Amino acid sequence: MGAARPWVTMVAMLQHPSMTSRGKRIASVIALIILFLLPKRVECGYPEAVCGHDAILHQYCRFYEVEPIGFYGIEYVLHRDVGFAYARGEHCQ
Repeated sequence: MGAARPWVTMVAMLQHPSMTSRGKRIASVIALIILFLLPKRVECGYPEAVCGHDAILHQYCRFYEVEPIGFYGIEYVLHRDVGFAYARGEHCQ
């Protein structure tokens, strides 16, 4: 007997024989919306940005944002901050 594969069960649930094509489309849209809204931590506010400053006791601090993956993708393409984030802060090391 092989190991259980949970992704096979998930695919089987999404493609149940009694599910209509409209139901499959709705499930796909809901899955994409959930994927778009998953959080991701981004240093310096947007991808490939450079930031940081020296702090006390030889520490170096960087600004960060926790934002949805969808906004991360938009910022990656535009190379600038869109301005939406779940949380913002500063991390010092």
